[in-house]
Amino acid sequence: MKDKELITEIQNMRMCLGVLRDNIRSHDEIAGEYAGDVMSFMTNILSRISKERVDK
Repeated sequence: MKDKELITEIQNMRMCLGVLRDNIRSHDEIAGEYAGDVMSFMTNILSRISKERVDK
């Protein structure tokens, strides 16, 4: 998988998780927080991939 495809896939998953997080949070606050943490991990991954592409 190329970097661009990987970035697009992670961005799409992060966007879907954002919608799910809001729905989850309305039922269970702690589970919603965990979903937010996963979104943060995805953001960090995207940042690292972008940084590596710039450094090359």
